[in-house]
Amino acid sequence: MQQQQRSREMARAGEPAAAHRHRAERAAAGEPATRTHRTERAGEPAAATTTTTTRRPPPTTTERKESLESLLDATDAARGGRRGGGGVKAAVASRQGLEFKNLSYSVVKKQKKEGVKVKKEVYLLNDISGEAPRGQVTAILGPSGAGKSTFLDALAGRIAKGSLEGSVRIDGRAVTTSYMKQISSYVMQDDQLFPMLTVLETLTFAAEVRLPPSLSRAEKLKRVWELIDQLGLQTTAHTYIGDEGTRGVSGGERRRVSIGIDIIHKPSLLFLDEPTSGLDSTSAHSVVEKVKDIARGGSIVLMTIHQPSFRIQMLLDRLVILARGRLIYLGSPSTLQTHLAGFGRPVPDGENSIEYLLDVIKEYDESTSGLEPLVAYQRDGTKPDGAAKTPVPRTPRTPHQKSVQFRQIQLKSNQFSLNSGAANGNTFSNFESSYNVDGGGDDDDEDFDNSLERKLQTPMHAGGPASGYQPRLASQFYKDFSVWVYHGVTGSTPHRRPTWTPARTPVSSFQRGRAVTMTPTPQNNPQRRPPPPPSPHVPVFKPEEPTYHEYELDLEPPLDAPEEDYNGGHRPKFANPWPREVAVLSWRTVLNVVRTPELFLSREVVLAAMAVILSTMFRRLGAGDVPTVNRLLNFYIFAVCLVFFSSNDAVPTFIQERFIFIRERSHNAYRASSYVVASLVVYLPFFAVQGLTFAVITKLMLRMESSLLHFWVILFASLITTNAYVMLVSALVPSYITGYAVVIATTALFFLTCGFFLKRTLIPVGWRWLHYASAIKYPFEALLVSEFKGGRCYAGDRADLSPGPLGGFKPSSLRRELNASDAACPLMGQDVLSTLDITIDSIWVDVAILLAWGVLYRLLFYVVLRFYSKNERK
Repeated sequence: MQQQQRSREMARAGEPAAAHRHRAERAAAGEPATRTHRTERAGEPAAATTTTTTRRPPPTTTERKESLESLLDATDAARGGRRGGGGVKAAVASRQGLEFKNLSYSVVKKQKKEGVKVKKEVYLLNDISGEAPRGQVTAILGPSGAGKSTFLDALAGRIAKGSLEGSVRIDGRAVTTSYMKQISSYVMQDDQLFPMLTVLETLTFAAEVRLPPSLSRAEKLKRVWELIDQLGLQTTAHTYIGDEGTRGVSGGERRRVSIGIDIIHKPSLLFLDEPTSGLDSTSAHSVVEKVKDIARGGSIVLMTIHQPSFRIQMLLDRLVILARGRLIYLGSPSTLQTHLAGFGRPVPDGENSIEYLLDVIKEYDESTSGLEPLVAYQRDGTKPDGAAKTPVPRTPRTPHQKSVQFRQIQLKSNQFSLNSGAANGNTFSNFESSYNVDGGGDDDDEDFDNSLERKLQTPMHAGGPASGYQPRLASQFYKDFSVWVYHGVTGSTPHRRPTWTPARTPVSSFQRGRAVTMTPTPQNNPQRRPPPPPSPHVPVFKPEEPTYHEYELDLEPPLDAPEEDYNGGHRPKFANPWPREVAVLSWRTVLNVVRTPELFLSREVVLAAMAVILSTMFRRLGAGDVPTVNRLLNFYIFAVCLVFFSSNDAVPTFIQERFIFIRERSHNAYRASSYVVASLVVYLPFFAVQGLTFAVITKLMLRMESSLLHFWVILFASLITTNAYVMLVSALVPSYITGYAVVIATTALFFLTCGFFLKRTLIPVGWRWLHYASAIKYPFEALLVSEFKGGRCYAGDRADLSPGPLGGFKPSSLRRELNASDAACPLMGQDVLSTLDITIDSIWVDVAILLAWGVLYRLLFYVVLRFYSKNERK
């Protein structure tokens, strides 16, 4: 007895998950387990006598649905778990995951009705409730405009407060937006990466800003290489990301790098918006495989996806299907077929369940009843009273269904016999009765009708097991179908590797879910008998859902998991201190600037070339005559404008970086102030080199009287201020085209009011504030003060002075003090300044005011980044 008890316990411990579910279904249906079933589960031969029970009539559709829902609830509850501490591997308890309840989000749209504009409230999300368990991949699907991305943003806390109704809870606790940012990551649909950084450098930067300073650089680098191995990026670790003009990694590798940036700190919650968008089938499958591995590590993973392939569908654990912001289906992909059958729309042979449901959604959406029947059935199991009139178009049959090779796997093969199946430990005796493997059936009839009216009039299981719960198999699966059937029965090794692993194919799921687990016995055992036939009320095709007891989860807490415990505990909002963030951001910016020629080298070449051209055109500005004064004015104003326009290339550069900044800032990777300071610190040496290059070339070739140091300092300050202004404009505009337009327009205003065309006293009083706001006024005045301050005399006729800026000659106070005559000194340098209404005596005053404007632009730039550059819906 003790040996039998131990055998029974060992068999129960090794019992597959499918047998657990089979037993739960029988218990839910009210069928008591017989002695035969008990002994078979224990691995013992069945006795000749069994306990007599009263057979229960087949359950109704509603009873089957309730039994299925209770079973799913029990399975989902078993998947939850409590996070273990210190890296202890633990089972996952119930209510572990993301719960959302009554989520609704509406916007007000203006519409024209009978020629009158009216405001109408439109619901983008309408009363959506459900959960996304931990350790599973939850996919959000639906037709275009269903609200998939909006729903993902709502769960991620990317919708402004006050606009979203409902609640979101994690592991049974209510969460705030700031808490959500600390424990989650959001992978956007577009891969916003620096093209001139390698894969290793990109992930290293993410590790530096996302991992805490308590980890050493070696530990962070180890985490980076672990992530590279996990994402399959070993061969491209030292390859540039690339863009349209630079060859780099492939699209699938870029997407994996984007995912790696957001999982470097092991977040508890991962959101992905269309991670397979724009990828080929192989790359998309590879990306979802990596996402599946992340979920197996204990994270909650939600992603929107559009038209997943059959291979990708096999990787999904849970589906959330939306239509017009309403919940149509929530559950496992394996039960979607049962859900549709219970609704009265069983999936035809060869159909993909998800695609078929989308067709049904379109049918109802275009009908007078709308989507309410589908929503009501998902909510409380209420079947529709009416019928949609538009039939779902028939899906063309795949060539493999009609091939001779596919028809050869019918009953004429003795491998499908019961005795042969039992001899190999597999039961396929009733396989062909449940699977219409010969490709025949109703689909070949000319009067094929799949409309809602026909389905509502057709009772489920009217024709036995073959008429209900038909499998949906994609065309790619048919290529491997015969291989799996043959080798699954004989137990031999396939001569070629199929597309999917055996653990995820319908045939192997059939073996695990339908065959009774028995202890191997000798072939000559007279007590051995074939297992009983399966219940006709259990779907034949029922792929096994992965449950937590099938694998161990490494429940080590994420490195940046919040330490606050809802009891007043506090944790820093950012992983690193401010100086560390500035240093890391500066390092990345230096790499990007050095490797991007248009950010520095091209600007340096342009300024050097223009300095040479200007010097050859204006020639010898050191002469002391009146015409030289006119040429000096023209040269200085053009030099300042050239410096101003040379900073315009920062418009597209920062707009590209802005999306990266928003993505990184959305989860508190670093502070906005760190980014502002780092960008200034890095560009200061480049501005100094550019200003010095222009000053040295023009000073040596034109032989001007002004100081080289003064000339360089003024140009250096001009580059700092103009760059700050251009970055402020770039932060405010939506696109670089708009940014260019704004910068050019404001530059023209600054040029007009700087004092060269219109002197300050000639500008109307209402517009005179533009004169003081002009970023060109202060460097222009400083250059003139450096050149003309003092009592230097210029020979010639005063009538040769330019009538524009020097019209209306005003003698300076210095001339009056020196009592200089017009004959001895027709024009004094100080007279030029007084004629232009320049009253400042020192260049450092203008330089200080110019830098003050630069600081103001930087502060406004910070304010925009801090408070207005948020990636959230209003």
